[in-house]
Amino acid sequence: MEKDLRQNERINISLEVTVEFSSGKREVRISDLSMSGGFIDSIAPVVEGESVIFTVRMPTTGEWLKLNGEVVYVFPNSGFGIRFTDLTDEEQNLIKQLIVESGGRP
Repeated sequence: MEKDLRQNERINISLEVTVEFSSGKREVRISDLSMSGGFIDSIAPVVEGESVIFTVRMPTTGEWLKLNGEVVYVFPNSGFGIRFTDLTDEEQNLIKQLIVESGGRP
């Protein structure tokens, strides 16, 4: 059994997001989120290590949150996990806010 290497608690969430990567820009859905990343439901062709730009609208303010990330694993025909990279303090606070607003604990 593979060990779960996540360092942050995940919450189940269902938000529409935009992801930009080497094969283009896609409207997709994120199904879980943590302070360090999340899982994107998409059959888009991506590879581990690929850089992505992840954009989500904050539910309560309507403000757009744009984050850089990296693909850390891929489940073909299902989706892929991303890890956020180079987060500023403001971005971390906005992710925390999104998690709390969705009923989770950062």
